[in-house]
Amino acid sequence: MATITRRVSRDGTVSYQAKVRVQGEKQRSRTFKRKTDAKLWASKTETDLGHGAYVPTTADRRRTLAEVIDAYKSDYLPYKTHNKDATKQTAMLGWWRDNAGHVTLDKLTPQTIASFRADLAKRKNKRGEPISGPTQNRYLAALSAVCKWAWREQGWLQSNPVLSVTKRAENTSAGRCLSDAERRTLLRACRDDHDPNIYTAVMLALATGCRYSNIRYLQWRDVDLDDWTFKLAATKNGDARTVPIVGDAQSAMQAQYDADPTGEGWVFKGQRDNAPATLHTAWQRVREKAGLPDFRFHDLRHSVGSYLTMNGATLAEVAEALGHRTLVMARRYTHLTGEHTRGVLERGVRLGADDE
Repeated sequence: MATITRRVSRDGTVSYQAKVRVQGEKQRSRTFKRKTDAKLWASKTETDLGHGAYVPTTADRRRTLAEVIDAYKSDYLPYKTHNKDATKQTAMLGWWRDNAGHVTLDKLTPQTIASFRADLAKRKNKRGEPISGPTQNRYLAALSAVCKWAWREQGWLQSNPVLSVTKRAENTSAGRCLSDAERRTLLRACRDDHDPNIYTAVMLALATGCRYSNIRYLQWRDVDLDDWTFKLAATKNGDARTVPIVGDAQSAMQAQYDADPTGEGWVFKGQRDNAPATLHTAWQRVREKAGLPDFRFHDLRHSVGSYLTMNGATLAEVAEALGHRTLVMARRYTHLTGEHTRGVLERGVRLGADDE
C-alpha cells in the first residue's frame, strides 16, 4: 500500500513524502519536491517489492561505507574460515575507510569505486614507486569481500559493485629462476655467512618450494626427522599439508637440530622466545654477496617450480609439490629455457624420423 503525504517546512517549502508498506517488508519512504515524482517512485517501489526485487530502506541509503567496514570487521572477519590474511585485509580496508568511508551505500557505484582506485594508484610503496596493478587488485578484493557480505548476508546492497570495476593486469610470469651456477654461488654465500639460520632456510626453500612465512615460522614439533617430513598447519590457501624433506636439505635440517640445545620451539630461533628469527637481513646480505641484489626469497619458490617443470613434472605434480589448490598458478612454470626447448624439439624430430 502506498501513501503520499504533503509536507510544508517552516520556510514554506512544499514537499511530498511517499510511503510504501508491503506485508513482510520494512516500510520504504522517500521525499520529493514534486508529487508526480513521489507517485512514480511509490508505484515502482510497490511493484518491485511485490516481485521480491531489492529496494533499499532509508537506513540502507544513509549507511556509510565506513559503517559497513566496521560491521564486517567486528561481526564477520573474526569468524571467517581460512583467515590467515586478516591482518593484511584489515590494513587495506583501513585505506578504504579513511578515503571512501563517507560514501553512502546508495552512492557506492562501480564508477565511484573506480575513482577511488585512481587515487589508490597514486600511492607509493616502500621504494617510493607507485603501487603495482596486482596490489591495486588486492585492495579491490578486500573491498569486494565487504560488499559481498553486505549484499548477500545483510541485504544492504542490491549487488556487489566491485565486480563491475575493471581489474589491473596480473603478473603471470614465473619470476626469476636461479641458474645452476647462481644456485651454487648463493648456497656458498649462505654457508659462509655468520647467521647460522640462513643456510638451512635457503636450502629448505630450494628443496621444498615453501614460502618464506612457512619456513620462518616452522617449529620442531611439526618436524619429523625420522620420516623426513614437516607439517604446515596453516598455508596460504588454508589447507594443511605434509612436506617431504629431500636431498641436501636433510643434512642441513639435522645439523640445525643438533645445534639447537633445546630441540623444541622455533626451528629458526631469534633473540626472543615469542618470535622466530628474522631472516630478511641475512637474506639481503647473502644475495648481495652472491651478486643477486634483486633476487627475492620468494623467487626460490619460483625456481623450484621451474626446476620441476624442466625435469618433466606435470602441472598436477607441480601444483601438488608447491601446495597450489588449482592448476592455474602452476601454469606459470610451464615456460622453458632455451636449452630445454632444444631438447624437447630434438626428441620430437627423432620421433618423426623413426616413423618414416
